[in-house]
Amino acid sequence: MSDKELEIFELCERLSELLGDKEAIADLKKLYINHPEMFKDMQDVSNTIKEVVKEPEIIVDANRNKRDYEVIKAAKIINDKKMADVVIKNESGINEIFHANKKRIKEFNRLNNKDNLLQVETPTPPTHQLNGLELMDKNPSGANALSATAKKIIPQKDKSTNDFKTKLEEFNAKKTNVVKPINKEFK
Repeated sequence: MSDKELEIFELCERLSELLGDKEAIADLKKLYINHPEMFKDMQDVSNTIKEVVKEPEIIVDANRNKRDYEVIKAAKIINDKKMADVVIKNESGINEIFHANKKRIKEFNRLNNKDNLLQVETPTPPTHQLNGLELMDKNPSGANALSATAKKIIPQKDKSTNDFKTKLEEFNAKKTNVVKPINKEFK
């Protein structure tokens, strides 16, 4: 087991845009103690966080109580039975991963249907198989399928709450190609 308690994780480009920094810190010991039933050890916590923040499949605005700082949940399918998620807050310009866990894969489908879903850029073909799930765009023609890039680049001027809310509103207004998992078996 790793004895490193604090670790800094590099965030993917999309998380960096939303949170205003390329890195986030996590207290691995605290996260492990919160969910010892989900993780073998602190190294398992670290590996799970790395996998999610490197290439999340879903990013959700998780600021439930309308706090004056950003809270983002990122999730990813990690195998055919499990998904993992992490919750990152940016308070006073510091990104902290304060929650991490593994759940049944049906939780991924629930997250994917949320209204506060943010787009995640993905360089995948129009349809593909991912751990037994077919990912398709709402547009069955395949045109621009899975394209989630915004035409306008959102500048990162300051880390104020209003700036973050403006970014989210702009991004959600342009949400057209959201990846939706469909439960299907492939031969």
